[in-house]
Amino acid sequence: MKTLVTIVVHLIMGLLVACAQTTSSKSTTSSTKTTVKTCGETNKENYYRSFTVINNDENYKIKVKFMENMQNEVKSFLIEQFGQEKMITNTTSYIWKKEIDDSKMYMVELNENQLRMSIDKELASDKLLKKFMYIGKELKLLTAKKI
Repeated sequence: MKTLVTIVVHLIMGLLVACAQTTSSKSTTSSTKTTVKTCGETNKENYYRSFTVINNDENYKIKVKFMENMQNEVKSFLIEQFGQEKMITNTTSYIWKKEIDDSKMYMVELNENQLRMSIDKELASDKLLKKFMYIGKELKLLTAKKI
């Protein structure tokens, strides 16, 4: 009888532990951050860039901080991708955004030498999401140090 009670207790404990382990939430997040700094001679300008990609279930975001002398190239590339007619400007920033039913589908904000891009995966089409990923890859190349 003692052996039977021990077996039943172990089975119950095993089931409780197994159930506790299987109830977990799934979330996939990938993030990449690249920072490059080089110091040259005193009369040459230092190079720096920070490039971050956040890709989770709901959003795809890119944050870039790059050399100030690359701002015109980045701005031209973004105008080529998103169009000048959709651009909102003020003295130092350029913004492209699209909303659906008061929900932000995407937003691109270039403020001097900083760029922030975000897209809602649930609202955007696969084609638009692939375009954002392509733009991210091109921006990474565009803001890289020229040899």
